[in-house]
Amino acid sequence: MAGLAHIGLFITDIEKTKKFYMEILGFENAHETSLNSDDGAIKICFLTLGAFCIEAVQFPKPQIRTDGWFDHIAIRVKNIEAVRKQLEDKGVQFEEEEITYAPKVWHNGSKWILFRGPDNEHLEINEVL
Repeated sequence: MAGLAHIGLFITDIEKTKKFYMEILGFENAHETSLNSDDGAIKICFLTLGAFCIEAVQFPKPQIRTDGWFDHIAIRVKNIEAVRKQLEDKGVQFEEEEITYAPKVWHNGSKWILFRGPDNEHLEINEVL
């Protein structure tokens, strides 16, 4: 095994998801396709940011998920304060007023703040110090 391939994210509107991840967060559209199913087309888009890859999947009929769920997806940044400002300038609203600083998370501490994506997915920008 070589490492993480991608994170699968089930979404409701692929165009809205692409716009958010590409225009707001700076991801690139690495590959896009469609698969046929009995209910219609399953739309898939692989969005990348460096080595980080999200597979956005839109089913023709929304599914009830029973496989469990992740709490959040964390995006690594180098200057969290500057990135927060850039995202706020693009309309992102953060869940907290302040960036959390945890000196005992990772060797020299970590900072993070949470926000939501277009399908209410829980996202985080994170700086390891």
